[in-house]
Amino acid sequence: MGLNIEEIKTAIRERKNRETINKAIRHQDRIKFHAEVIVKPDHSSRYSCDFLEAVQALIPHDKYEVFKALFQFPVKTNEVTGVIFDKLSKVFEGRNPAYNYQFNNPENRDDWEYYRQDILNEPNVWQSKGWRYFKTEINSVLIVDLPEKQTDRLPQPYFYWLTIDNVIDYRANENGTMQYIIFNQDNETIAVIDDECYRLFENKNNDIGALKLENKHDLGYCPARFFWNEELNIKEPDVKASPLSKELESLDKFLFYYISKKHLDLYGSYPIYSGYEKSSCDFENANTGEHCKDGYLQDGKGHFVVLQNGKLMPCPKCGEKKLFGAGSFIEVPTPIEGQPDLSNPVRITTIDRASLDYNVTEYERLRQEIITAVVGVDNEIINDQAVNQLQVEANYESKSAVINRIKKGFEEAQQFVDSTCCRLRYGSDFVSASINHGTEFFTLTAAALTEQYKKAKEAGLSEAELENLRTQITETETRNNPLQMQRMVILNELEPMNNLARTEAMNLYEKGLISQEELMIKLNFPALVRRFEREQINIIEFASERDFKQKIELITSKFKEYVRNEQSIASKGQL
Repeated sequence: MGLNIEEIKTAIRERKNRETINKAIRHQDRIKFHAEVIVKPDHSSRYSCDFLEAVQALIPHDKYEVFKALFQFPVKTNEVTGVIFDKLSKVFEGRNPAYNYQFNNPENRDDWEYYRQDILNEPNVWQSKGWRYFKTEINSVLIVDLPEKQTDRLPQPYFYWLTIDNVIDYRANENGTMQYIIFNQDNETIAVIDDECYRLFENKNNDIGALKLENKHDLGYCPARFFWNEELNIKEPDVKASPLSKELESLDKFLFYYISKKHLDLYGSYPIYSGYEKSSCDFENANTGEHCKDGYLQDGKGHFVVLQNGKLMPCPKCGEKKLFGAGSFIEVPTPIEGQPDLSNPVRITTIDRASLDYNVTEYERLRQEIITAVVGVDNEIINDQAVNQLQVEANYESKSAVINRIKKGFEEAQQFVDSTCCRLRYGSDFVSASINHGTEFFTLTAAALTEQYKKAKEAGLSEAELENLRTQITETETRNNPLQMQRMVILNELEPMNNLARTEAMNLYEKGLISQEELMIKLNFPALVRRFEREQINIIEFASERDFKQKIELITSKFKEYVRNEQSIASKGQL
């Protein structure tokens, strides 16, 4: 049942979810502080004030003033969270994504493919705009809407992200879908969406006024849901958890430590000089009555002489003494008369180098600890130990678990949006939608995989295991070039003993384990491919009408023919 006018007014007046919305906003502000790049303080998250207040409670006032001077935007944690989200964005690089939409009418299936790609900009919109909301607006709401007037043969649904700070009230189901939602569309309009219709009202002193628009829909449910379904805790299911949520305290600590390190670096860069305090200055101008007082001039009446810039005039005898070079100067008491003083009259105090080195090491440790806690073990770090099969498999498990959890969230969100758009556009002709971003992801670089391959080979992994790593290397290197990937798959099938080096193949031949023909194809493989393509056609296009097995057999037989001809020519030359 849709909301009536009195129920809408009551919901706006009572705002039962106000506390939950405020908690979500505060949580997002803390995330934004570390994840959103801001260059001006007046554009920063409200949490920046909370952060500085927490620092003020920890350190003395003079240190806090220096801390504030060193606290600049963008904050250093922006770089750390940038690395984290770059690694997590692998969720959109699945090896085998699948988008399956079922319709009773095939023509609508074709129309939907056009509409979702050319009008809704899927899947790119999820990788760009969706990812930005994922980083800083985890508690936003997905709204599937219709234009005020239909201008085409079919309805033209669209969707957008509504930030939680614009929500007035809502009622959500356990799966994150809404029963209804009331929000500020702009300063002059309040929108109400429920399971029956879209309505727009005038905003009259934060209450609904005259009805501006009413559009019925036949969905049977409210076309809105929370963008993200992962809850922060069981008591507050409507406050959503970001990948950064569990590490917010560590990010605060890291930023505090980083700025404190900058303060320490200044101290290390500018040494402290100490020397005997100045003896009393006896300067006095007999004509004017001006005399020295603590390094500055006083007139005959005992008033300090002030320059045009408002500063005190220094004594011409002692006030112009300066410290040459960087650093600070501290005066120490002059030795008492009659007591020997064997210390240097001027001393330089510098920071202990071990302390500086510790801070650099601790900074790197904290940074890596946060990244690892969010994205899992860094698979790109390859140790020097032998790699066995269990190590190779475990290398993917940590990151894959995190990425698969994020993948599920995006799949659920997109499936809701696409299904709702299809029902609004095609009605009962739409059957179902299934979204899968893939089951395997490019979590490693080609260089890291190659290093793993080398170590796996040294460790004596089986041919099947080595072949699996080779396939991953090929797919990673060519993932953005489908034709090149197709070519590499064919070449890997054609090359004999492709996990063996040339010298290893020759050793096998000397032991009588392979034929001369197999060895010649192995040693001359690139030249054979070039000759085949000169005389025939590109290996991708060759025998494209045949099945893959026949295609490989035909090309291989041609390679063998080339080798036999070369052997025949060589034997005639010897005769």
